[in-house]
Parts: sequence; structure tokens; C-alpha cells
Amino acid sequence: MRQYLSAKEQYPDALLFFRLGDFYEMFFEDAVVASKALELTLTSRNKGAMDEVPMCGVPFHAAHGYIARLVDQGFKVAICEQMADPTKVKGIVPRQVVRVVTPGVILEPESLAAKANNFLVAFRLLPGGEAGIAALDVSTGELRATTVDGAAALVGELARLEPAELLVPSDGDEVAATLARVLPACKAEVVDVAAFDPVRSRQAVEAALGDDARPALAELSLAAIGAAGAAVAYAARTQPGVPLTLRRLVPYTPSDHLIIDDTTRTHLELVRTLSGERKGSLLDLIDETVTPMGGRLLRSWLLLPLCRVDLINRRLDAVEILASNAGLREELRPLLGRVADLERLLARCAVRSATPRELGALRDSLEALPDLDAALAGAEQGTVLAARDVLGGPIDHCREVADELRRALVPDPPPHAREGGIFARGYDAGLDELVDLSRSGRDYLARLEARERERTGIGSLKVRFNRVFGYYLEVTRANLKLVPADYVRKQTLATSERFTTPELEEYETKVLTAEDRRRELEAELFERLVARVLADAPRLTEVAARIAALDVHAALAHTAHLRGYVRPVVDSGTTIDIRDGRHPVVEVLAAADGFVANDVTLAGDGERLLVITGPNMAGKSTVLRQVALITLLAQAGSFVPAREARIGLVDRIFTRVGASDNLARGQSTFMVEMREAAAILRSATDRSLVLLDEIGRGTSTFDGLSIAWSVAEYLHDAVRCKVLFATHYHELTELARTHGHVANYNVAAQRTGDDVVFLRKLLPGGSNRSYGIDVARLAGLPESVIARARQLLENLEAESLDPRGMARGEPERGPQMELFAAHPAPTPVEQLLGHLEIERLTPLEALNLLSQLKGMVDPDRQP
Repeated sequence: MRQYLSAKEQYPDALLFFRLGDFYEMFFEDAVVASKALELTLTSRNKGAMDEVPMCGVPFHAAHGYIARLVDQGFKVAICEQMADPTKVKGIVPRQVVRVVTPGVILEPESLAAKANNFLVAFRLLPGGEAGIAALDVSTGELRATTVDGAAALVGELARLEPAELLVPSDGDEVAATLARVLPACKAEVVDVAAFDPVRSRQAVEAALGDDARPALAELSLAAIGAAGAAVAYAARTQPGVPLTLRRLVPYTPSDHLIIDDTTRTHLELVRTLSGERKGSLLDLIDETVTPMGGRLLRSWLLLPLCRVDLINRRLDAVEILASNAGLREELRPLLGRVADLERLLARCAVRSATPRELGALRDSLEALPDLDAALAGAEQGTVLAARDVLGGPIDHCREVADELRRALVPDPPPHAREGGIFARGYDAGLDELVDLSRSGRDYLARLEARERERTGIGSLKVRFNRVFGYYLEVTRANLKLVPADYVRKQTLATSERFTTPELEEYETKVLTAEDRRRELEAELFERLVARVLADAPRLTEVAARIAALDVHAALAHTAHLRGYVRPVVDSGTTIDIRDGRHPVVEVLAAADGFVANDVTLAGDGERLLVITGPNMAGKSTVLRQVALITLLAQAGSFVPAREARIGLVDRIFTRVGASDNLARGQSTFMVEMREAAAILRSATDRSLVLLDEIGRGTSTFDGLSIAWSVAEYLHDAVRCKVLFATHYHELTELARTHGHVANYNVAAQRTGDDVVFLRKLLPGGSNRSYGIDVARLAGLPESVIARARQLLENLEAESLDPRGMARGEPERGPQMELFAAHPAPTPVEQLLGHLEIERLTPLEALNLLSQLKGMVDPDRQP
């Protein structure tokens, strides 16, 4: 127990899996917690004694599943292994913690999403507002780092990264509180702020990456270096058995990419739907990748579209080659499918966790490289000029390590090294001898027995074995007179005696140790083979990146072929011009009824703010979203769902689409809506694309209309960005009369008798009605309710105010209309008092309120 307590003292915040023979045992409080979390039977050590200790355990061969369940529940798990063979150690077997598993440091493939990164993210917000961020994926060996300005940008970038585990500096309480709301499922770990020291951090990164880290470090700010070092040091502490080795450090600048905040990602359902499912998202629709590496890269491209025309067109060139050449595309995709997850395989090799079966997968993957390269070279010599150059150049075959793996491994290696049977015959002569010895023992003993019977004349002589005496020759008492002089007596029994010979003892020594020596030699050879793979890790890393990019290009080309997408024209202009654009996801779901395509043009020097009216369910929101998705896909380097598309570079996409009460944050629908609108007005530029859907609907009609009008004016006059503004406030169509860059459009509907038909076509001009009552009828409201609603609507329309005065300045502040004349509209004073929460007023606020009320009753009163 001293060993256990010593290990537990080093990792007090982790559940300690303590290896005892064929089990991992837990004791004390760890046993109590783990037994509940894993539904294990809780037993005890020294049961009934004063020093009774709670305990529970799991079989070591099934530990991965139990560990994964604990990590999913937010626990850390420290694995304490036996560091020597118990049969060869006198006294207590030495043990030490070899690994700590946390949500951000997972290596087992079965616990990872194949097509998503598993980021351990660290950040540090400096007093001046500069924030450094680092995202480390230990499973792929990649470290990314950047710098952003301000807490809002920090939170937005962290939300985009979706960390599995977040390292929060000990002085970052304020930001941590915000992150807890934005990333409620993320495991947060508070780290001493000293871990972010740039000097220590630089040393930690260089230790993990070597000299290759220096050029990349030179591109980073001190805040980013601090975050990178904190992440690397934390990950290194979870792998005490081996030094942490990473593959690459990638500095990036968010401004080089199209910025999509968390709200926009959610509204556009880029990687998951509003219900949190991947199925039904844009990523789910376009992901035709056939490798895990390609899947992760495509997700990264979708979340970080580019803002450089040359880089975008380079991607589009590659997609076009594969989209227009079905033969090449269909030849490449099956070959790409033969390539395993090289990035994660190399990372497991680096921490000595790779299995023989995974090295077999690496061997099989490398055998596909010459075929891939030949396919590209053949296309280059044929109709696709310079195809291989556009798609990245020749592929390194990594022939030396491929040949070594081919020569070393059996065709179907075992899943675990402890099982043996890893190496092919002829790879190592010593191993072949040991294997032969262990396999041919029965034949040798049969020959020995026959030879000794013939030599001694004892027909009943037998060669036998037991665990106490080992191998022996058994002779019955009746034949003892025939025993040769070179036999050595080992044991006397009632009916027989047992003997040995020098030859049998020599053989026994060989046989009894052959299996152990075979396992030891196989382990040694396997370690050498892993080291051989790591010697070529830089080349293999480049191959992995090349395969991932080729897979994404082929996948996007395949999607374009399947869905009828076209290459967009992407330039540095200020115009978005989409002809027959379609929503990529909705068109698939609407395949039975057919999707109605629409044209949309937004021009910086022309119509840049479109007010879109029309009935509920007509498709206004779909039009808004499809413009954003087409723009995003184009800047990610994908073909788009349209007949034609010209995309002038956009720096940010903002959405304000729908809302709901957020009770957890204590915010109403209207407050959420206003916060999101405020963020848009603060951050949008003349290069931004803004989508506003029903802004202002969360409050009273006139308040909402006033806010919507004012927001539209601000975006038009001050920001001068491209805006799609969907609304039921038909009064907003008056903006086009006095603002030169505003245009009115409507999504058409047609009444047929008592029914309404949604045409889903975007047409010039405003809509004169919203068909809300017709939608209510379609939803199944009782006819009596529908009839009464129509009667009330006629009364309201007869009493409606003339909105044209709003275009000249502030909206009119007449009394709020009421549905029922029996209840007169409240005065402004009554409205103010009606919303008052007396119990929350401070004395000073009460005095100010009293003064405000006095002014409302007596407007001529001078303050």
C-alpha cells in the first residue's frame, strides 16, 4: 500500500489505476468514486479489521473501455504499471505511473472521433487585451497557435476550436466564467499562471518539437508562445513514461480567414444541427472524404474559410481537375481509402502506444502510395495537363520504411504485442530459432522417448512434465534394473521412479525459457521497428498532409458531381452575385417536391441592403442562409450549389436568425437578440455579410419596428456592408425610398380560395401581407379562432398608422394598438410603471425614476 499511496500523492486529482497482476485495482476514495461511476462491486481489503480499505478493480485487458467511460464523465485517470516481470523480481514489484488520461490527452482510436480533432487548448488574456491561444491535438501531434485582440475575440476563437479540455490560467476567472456558459460541456483545468511564462514555454515547445520549432515560434507573440508552452507542458506531464514528441507547430492568423462566430456557426448549422447532431449539418452533407485525415481537414476548411483570392483559387483549381475528370477521381478515391490515419498512428508511435496491427495498417497504407502517384502521373501525361502539380506534386513513396515493414511483419499482425506472432519468418534468425523450439517441442520429445525406449529396452518408458519437477523420464519399478547409469534419479513414487538426463535437462532449459525469450526478443524487435518508423516521421507527416489534402479535393469534387455544384468566381471585388442559388442541405431534404432556386445580388456600390418580406414558411430564412453558405463554401475552396456565382471576398459573416429564452444565463429572447445585434454593429466592416431575420420581434410592435429600422439605417449608412434583412415589418420597405443602396424583395405566395401556396421565389418589390392567419390555419387552429382572428385583423388594418413619417426620422410614438377596444392603450407613464421592478430599485434609481416620471407628466418642466 505504500507504493499505492506514494503514486496517489503524485496525482491527487486523478483516479489511480494500480496494476496488481491481471487487474487494475483502486483503493480508498478512488474505489468509492469509481465503483459508482463504472457500476462496479465495491469490496474491501482487510475486511472487518480496523484498517479496512474500500477497493474495486477491472481486468487489465479490458481497462481501455473503463478508462474511456471515466474520461467521458470528466475524470482524470492515472495508470500505474508494473515495471518488471513479477516472476523475475524478489520482493515487491516496482511500479510507477506511466500515463495520465484526461479529456484533452486521449490516444486510443476507439475513444476519438475519427474525423474531428481532439484539442487541448490553453489561453492567456493579457492586461492590455492581447490574448494568446494554443490548440494541441496530442492524437495527431499538431500544435496550432495564434493571437487575438480582446476577450470577445478570445471567446469566439475558443468556441470555434471546441476544446475537449481547456487550460485556464489561475488569473483568468472572469474569462472562465464566460467560457463556462459558451462551452458548458468542456472540461476546464485551472493552471498556475507561471506555466504561461514565455521563456519556460519556449523551452517546452522546443523540447517537444526540436529545432524545427524555432521558425514557427518566431512568428508568434509572447502571449501565444506562453499558451503553447502551457499546453505542451501539461501534455508532457500526462506522459511521464516517454518524452512528448510533436510533429509540427502551425502559427495562424484569424484575419487571414473568413471569421465566423459561434452564433453564426450555430445558426448556419455548419458542423452540427441546432439539436447538436452531425447528421443534417452542412459538413455531414459535403463530407465525402474516405480518410480520417481528410475528414478532419475538411472540417477545418469549413470552419476557417480563406480570405486570400490566390489560395482560394488554388484549392478551386484542384477541385476542378477532379470534378471534370471522373476517371481520375474514381481511380483516386479507392486508393485513398486504403490509407489509414497516418497522423494518429505516428502520434501513437511517438508515445510508444502503437500496436502491431497499427504498424500493419501503416505498411498497407504505404503500399498504396506508388499506385496513387502513378494515377496522378498517368493523368498528367493524358488529358489533365499538370494535374499532379496542381494537386500537390509527386507523392513520396517512403520506400525504405515501407520495405522494412513489409519484410518485418506477418500479413495479419495481432492487435497487441503481448500476444506474440508479430514478425514474419526470416526477419530475425534468433527469433526463428526460438519460435521453432517452442513449436517443435512435442515432436522432439516424441523422438527422444522413442530413442530412449530403444536404447534401454524399456517399452513402457515415458517422457512427462509437471510444474514442480519439469521434464522427466518415468520408469515403472519392474523395469528399474534396465535403467542406464547416466540416468539421474529425481523422484521416487510407489509404483515408479522419475529420472532425468543431461540431454533432457539441456532441452528443458531451452524449452522453459524459449517462450519468455521469444516474447522478450519480439518486444525488443518491435521497439526497434517503431523507432525505425519514427526516424522517417517527418516524411510520413508530409505524406499524411498530402493525402489529407488530396482526399478533401477529391471529396469536394465528388460532392460537386453528385449535387450539380459549379465553380464560383472568387475575386477581391465587393459584389456577391448568385444565379439560381440553392441551400445545399434543404435542397436534399426537399428533393421530393423540388427546390426553388433564387437569384441574389449584393453590390457594394449598388443594392447592398435587401429588405425581404413575405409570409411565414415562404422561405425567407432559407434564402438568407443559402447566400451565407454559398459564400462560405466558395471561400473554403469548394464548388457551390448554383448555376453561376461570383463572390467578392467577405471578411466576416454575421447572422441574427431566430432566438429563444436562455434561462440558464438569465436572458430573455429579446435580450439575446439585442446582444447578438450589438455584436454585429460593433464588429461588422464594409467587407462583411450580415443576415438579419426578424430582428426586433421580441418586444412590442413599435419598439421592435423602431429598433429594426435604426439597425438597418446604421448598417446602410455607417457600416456600408452587404445585408439581407428578412422582416415582417412591412413598414421597413419605406427605407428604399430614401436610402440609395436599399432594395425591396419578397418571397412570393399565392392565395387560392381559402388556401395559400408558397411559391418560394424571390421577386423584386415588397410584400403587402404576411399570411400569418393562413399559416395558423395550416397549423390546425380551430376554425372559430381563425374566423375571429380575421375579424380582428380587419379592424386593426383599418386603424393602422401611416408609416411614411418614419422615413424622415424617429418613428412615431403613438399609443400601442390593442386588439380589444374594451381595454384602452396604456399611457407612456403606465407602460413605464408596468415594467417597473420595485424590489430591485436602489434609492438613487428611485429618485431618478421619480424625476423622469415628473418630466413625463410635465414635459415643460426644466431639469
